Amino acid sequence: MAEKDIFRKAFSQCLEELGIPNIAISLQKCDFEKIRKAHNSVHELMIIPTHLIGSSEDFQAKSAYLLYYNEAFDQAHRSLLEALSGYYNAAYTLLRNTLELILKGAFWECMAHKKYRGNAEVIRKERAKVENHKISLVDWLNELIKQKPSIVDELEKTSAGIYDKISPLFEDETLRKIIPNVRSIVEQLSDWGIFDPIQEIVDPVEYVYDFYYRELSADVHVAPDKTNIGRRLLAEKELFEIEVIPDELNKYAEDLHRVIDIGMVIELNIMEDLINEESKKWLNERLVVITELELNYASTKIVGMPKR
Repeated sequence: MAEKDIFRKAFSQCLEELGIPNIAISLQKCDFEKIRKAHNSVHELMIIPTHLIGSSEDFQAKSAYLLYYNEAFDQAHRSLLEALSGYYNAAYTLLRNTLELILKGAFWECMAHKKYRGNAEVIRKERAKVENHKISLVDWLNELIKQKPSIVDELEKTSAGIYDKISPLFEDETLRKIIPNVRSIVEQLSDWGIFDPIQEIVDPVEYVYDFYYRELSADVHVAPDKTNIGRRLLAEKELFEIEVIPDELNKYAEDLHRVIDIGMVIELNIMEDLINEESKKWLNERLVVITELELNYASTKIVGMPKR
């Protein structure tokens, strides 16, 4: 068989396996407005930093968050496509990953800056045994800075430098113990005010972490009724055929929408010190779209944002 024929055959098979016809069925059978708002919300999350960052210096100063945020956008998009194709377990697994990327991007961004690192009381209290001493992530970073004080200014200018500094933690099984888990990250972000205004209305640990762990993690840990076959069994569908389940898709759209609303609140708090008269005006104009998308916490945040 000619090389071109082999390529065409492989490409055709990949197209068939993507489940594209299911996307059309999903859009017809689901609550279309829920899907539309969830999809458009993902794009709103993406465009906000592009209008708040006014210089390369601004970009570098927020680069720790921006590296993770770009990845989160891709994961959210891919998650939605998996859901529309009928692969709900994969969609939810990617959705949890999206939320985790946003949370960790915000956390490491904050840890790169002295004003947050010096007030990281939640993390400071979490100590793990390393070489017969109990230390926290804050202790470890402070020791690193003590050995090379210039790190402080370096991280203020280029926050993504934090990833070079912490890379030994991920490579060493003992040091890895001092990396905070997601619950601790949520608690610390809350203590820093990064969930404002969510934390003025509900407990962020319940609203963000419990949702992350109880709802989204069930798919990651493949609880029986969260497998695709389990879902089809409950919906009385053909067990071994990938089928669209409108109720599952509608619920997924609500969860994606919630993740993006949380993410946008985090994003706005991370970027708040960059707000000037021009970007505040743009945000106020964009507020019409964000309100129409029912990103309620994000809308509330924008209304209350100051400008430099």
